[in-house]
Order: sequence, then structure tokens, then C-alpha cells
Amino acid sequence: MQQVVFIISVRVCFMSACQITISGGKFNSDVCKGYGRLESKVDILTEKLDRSIDLLMKIDDKIKDCEQNKCVIKNVALKKKSQQSSWHLKTHSWGNYVCCASEYANDGNPATYSHTNHDNLPFWWVDLGKVYDIKWIEIINRPDLAGQRLRNADITVGSTLKEMSFCAHFKGPAKLGEHLFFQCNRQMSGRYVKVTIKAKDYLHLSEVMGQNIQRNKEENKIHT
Repeated sequence: MQQVVFIISVRVCFMSACQITISGGKFNSDVCKGYGRLESKVDILTEKLDRSIDLLMKIDDKIKDCEQNKCVIKNVALKKKSQQSSWHLKTHSWGNYVCCASEYANDGNPATYSHTNHDNLPFWWVDLGKVYDIKWIEIINRPDLAGQRLRNADITVGSTLKEMSFCAHFKGPAKLGEHLFFQCNRQMSGRYVKVTIKAKDYLHLSEVMGQNIQRNKEENKIHT
């Protein structure tokens, strides 16, 4: 998988007090400040894009390496026990089996999604069944509406729900149906993966996936 990105950056001035000359006359302008702010945003977005591409390339390398060594890749989070802070409208669905139970976030169907009430620090977690080494976490955002609600989210990992450690933070907001990849800031092991919105809001997740890669007789490793 390759991605080609073209970013055009217009650098108009390098000092805060810049001047523009027109027909021999000079005047101060706030335009340069605006370009400066735009340039800063472009730099931030470029940095985030570089990190995302780097992570995707690492994942692609893992898959290619696994294919060469005849590994087996399995989503170990699929249909495992899950729970959330509440159920929206206190129901499993709206009558069409699309929303809102916790298990819709790891049922293997990106068209369904979990959905909490408007909670303070709403959360969702999955029990993987045993402890795995955590490499990365994949989340697919709700596909139909209100995708921007997935923001300011902490992803934590732990051997028990009372012993969770920080893995990654997503500032957001996410786009509808966006497929997000997160890499823990250090090597981590855990049985539970938890997503928490650090605010009072709704939390809905289409899919949270965990890929288990077994290399012949080597120790199993998880890529959630």
C-alpha cells in the first residue's frame, strides 16, 4: 500500500512584522500573520500524516513478513466479551440490529456500532480472554452520522480493569467511518483494551480490532 501526498506550502514572510510593497508604497498587513498560522497548521498536519503513514508502512511490513513465513492472522477481539458505560436508550438496538449494544463494536460488521448515553467519561472495553503483547490498536468510527464525537479519547491496556496503563490518545475529531490506527508509546501487554472519552459526551464505536499473529512455534503476539 502506497500513499502519495502533495503538500504545497506558501511561505510569504518569516518575521511577524512584515511589509508588502505595491507600486512603490509600503503598508503593514495582517495577511502575513494569517499565512504564518496556516503554515503552522500545515506543519502539524504534515507531522501527523507522516506518523500515520509510518505506522501503516510498519503494519504492511508485518503482514508481508507474516505472509512469507506462512503466519496465521486472527482478530482476537472478535466477538469477545465487551462492556460499556451505558446503552443509548437502554436498548440493544433501534429495531434494526445496528445500534447500540457493546458487542456491536467487535462483531466484525463495520455497519453496526456500540452507543452509550451522554455520560461523563463514557467508555467501552473488551476482554481478550488472556494476556497478549500489544503492538497497535485499530478503531473504525461510526459510518452514518456524528462521527466528530470520537475525539479526546484515551486508549488504555491492562491485565485487569483496575490495572490499566496509557497506550495512546486520539485528539480528533474523527471523520465518518474513519479507520484509525494507534501504536502504543511503549511495549505493552494486557488482557483488556479500553476506550474512554475524556469529557461528557456520547461514545459510539463501529469496530475495535485485535490481530493475533502466530509465527510457527514462536510466542503469539497481538496487534490490536
